[in-house]
This record gives sequence, C-alpha cells and structure tokens, in this order.
Amino acid sequence: MNTAQVFELVQQSSVADVALAEMRAQFGRNGAASRWSRLPTQAKSVICYAAGVSTTTAGQELDQFDFEQQEAIRIALGDLLATLREFDGSVLHRREWHRSTRRGEGPSRSEREHAEHEDKRRALLTEQAGTLESRIAALKKVAGNGQ
Repeated sequence: MNTAQVFELVQQSSVADVALAEMRAQFGRNGAASRWSRLPTQAKSVICYAAGVSTTTAGQELDQFDFEQQEAIRIALGDLLATLREFDGSVLHRREWHRSTRRGEGPSRSEREHAEHEDKRRALLTEQAGTLESRIAALKKVAGNGQ
C-alpha cells in the first residue's frame, strides 16, 4: 500500500458521517446550523454579542444570517473557545473564585495546615536522615576496626 492509498483511507469519511451529512442536506442544514438551533437564546445572544451582531437576532436560524454575520459568528465562536480553554476545570471551582487575592491578611487556614504538614514532614525527614548518617558512621567504624 503506497502513501496515497494510506492518506485516502485516513481521509475517508465514515459511512455514518456521510449519511448524516446527506440527511442534513435534505433538510437544508449543516452541522453548525443543527448545533446553533439547539443552543438556548441566552447562549446565542452571548455569541452574537461577541461577534458584533445584534443580540436581537439571536432567535434566528443560522441560515437567516447573511454571509458576513455567519463568518463573524464563526470567528467569535473560535475566539470564545480559545478563551474557555484558558479557564480549564481547575479554575472554575468555587473556591478558586472566592479566594482572597490579598496577601496582607496572612495565610488561609488551609495554607497554614499545609505549612504545618510540610514542617512535620521536614522534621521527620531530618530525623530519618540523622538516623541514616549515624548508621553509616557506625558501619564505617566497624569496617575500619576489622581491617
């Protein structure tokens, strides 16, 4: 099998994708129009606002917008998606939004607990290191006396 045949296999649409595209064509819709119609009006209004399109048109079907408006909506969706990626799941947690950003108040309770845990862990590791050092010294002494 040569490279062209491999690319042809990789680029082939699945039977389901082809059938879905044909069904949408019969209804005069595409995937974007289908998704647009399922969005709540509030979400459409936000997208229209980001696209610079009047938010009063948010109730329209996607094919009712002219080409420039559709293109502005498409670009705005890409920009919104890029922005949403910046806010991954970890920063959407409530504690992340309501945590004080002022450091003058001192550490929070959880930060103090974490620091205490780290201090205890360091003390334990220091103790273990001391024990190992004394064992090494004892082994060296025994080894030195045996020679």
